[in-house]
Amino acid sequence: MKGTVDVTAGEGDARSTRRVQSVDHAVDLLEAIAAGPADGLGVSELARQTGLSKATTHHLLITLESRRLVLRDAHSATYRLGWALHELGTLVSQSVDVARAARPFLDELALETGESILLGVRVDRTVQYVDRGDARSGFTMQATTGMRSLLHTNASGKLLLAHADDEFIKGYLADPLESFTPQTITEPQRIADQLAEIRDTGFATCWQERERGLCSIAVGVRDFTGGTVAALTVAGPAGRVTPDDMDRYLVPLRAAARQIENRLGAPAAG
Repeated sequence: MKGTVDVTAGEGDARSTRRVQSVDHAVDLLEAIAAGPADGLGVSELARQTGLSKATTHHLLITLESRRLVLRDAHSATYRLGWALHELGTLVSQSVDVARAARPFLDELALETGESILLGVRVDRTVQYVDRGDARSGFTMQATTGMRSLLHTNASGKLLLAHADDEFIKGYLADPLESFTPQTITEPQRIADQLAEIRDTGFATCWQERERGLCSIAVGVRDFTGGTVAALTVAGPAGRVTPDDMDRYLVPLRAAARQIENRLGAPAAG
């Protein structure tokens, strides 16, 4: 299919930025599939969600399927994300120093704690999970590799927000803060108080603030600059990860964080 070209002037740049509309549409389809149900979405539903015609949607999906970016279920005629995306995402994860440094410890930590372990980095106003270690607990949660969540809604995000610069924190708290559960904290002063406590104690918590039934505890990971570049988090069901059991999780979390920091050349903690 021949795509149209949208030419717009780049802000603060005399050169023009050329955007290929068909590529934009293809990305829209991938994002719609990613946000959809696990068993995939059909052509009609994808067309409706993206605002594309069925013919355009069909042609784009054929192209994406040929490049293994989507998979088509022959029985249901629905589309899911393909393995090529996983392979590309794996290469991105491998290019991040902190992800490489942490990988050997994530599954080991999950086995030791019996809960899922998340490694997250800050991407603007969100935490993005770049890797994960899983225990055989049978517990499922929304957070998975590649997913992003707003910083104020979870332990990983609050840990990273606490170590952001003052100007960023001020701007973040000045904007409306979205709520996801009755426990989500959206009052700026309460969050500011929590951030100060996180900087003092060295860890952050989340008690069902992003997802009902899910609690988490996070510690920071520093690199050779001494700055906090990632959050290492244990996450599990509210019945197991509780305020009374924090020491049971903090001890192995902190030990693993120190090992990762050694690989990143972090200076000794003061």
